[in-house]
Amino acid sequence: MSLIEYRNLLYEVSEKIAWSTESRRLLFVCKIFLPDGCENNIQDGLSLLIKLEEENQLGIDSLEVLKDLLERMGKWDLLQIVDKFENKRKEYKSLLEQSGRVLDECSQLERLVSVCDGKISHDRQQHITDVWTLFTELEKKNNLGIKRLEILKAMATEMEKPDLLQQVEEFGKRRKQEEDAEREKNELEEARRRSQGEESSMFISYIKMYMINGFEVFYT
Repeated sequence: MSLIEYRNLLYEVSEKIAWSTESRRLLFVCKIFLPDGCENNIQDGLSLLIKLEEENQLGIDSLEVLKDLLERMGKWDLLQIVDKFENKRKEYKSLLEQSGRVLDECSQLERLVSVCDGKISHDRQQHITDVWTLFTELEKKNNLGIKRLEILKAMATEMEKPDLLQQVEEFGKRRKQEEDAEREKNELEEARRRSQGEESSMFISYIKMYMINGFEVFYT
C-alpha cells in the first residue's frame, strides 16, 4: 500500500476516535511511548498518531501499537481495516523482495537505473547502491507502489525475466480484482442503506398522513 493510503488510514482511524471521552485513556496507555510533558500538545486523535510516528512507534510497516490500541478500545471495525491494510502491504513487500532478488542476480544496476530515467532525481542516483535503494527512491517519488507496478514490469522486460514479469502482472490483476469486488460490496451496502432510509422516510410520511386523516375524521 502507498504512503497516501497509509496517511488516509491514519486519518480515518483518528476521525472515529471520540477524543472527548477516550483521550484520557489513550494518553495514559501511550504514556510509555511519549516524551514527558507532551500531553498538552496533543489535542486530538490525529495529533496523537502523528506524535507516535515522530517517536518511531507507528509507521507504514509498523502498525502493532495502533492495532493494540484499537483492540483495547474495542474498535473492531477499525482493527479490521488496519489488518486488511497490513495484509495487502505485506503482499506488496513480498513481491518487492522476490523481484529484488531476481533483479539483483542480474548484476546490472546501472542498466536498471537507466530504465528508471526520469522517475528518480539525478542528484539521488549516486546514492543508489543496489536494487533495494533503487526501489526506495522510486517509492519516494511515487513511481513504485502497489498500484504503480509499470516500472517493475519494465525492469523485468529489460532484464529478460519473463517469469518475474508474469508474477508482477498476476499480482496486479489479483489486486484489481480484489479492489473491484470491494468497491461493488461497498456500492451494494450504500444502496441498501439508501433504500432503507427511503423506506423509513416513506413509512414516517405514511404514519403522519394516517394521524392527520385520523384527527380530521375524529373532529368531523
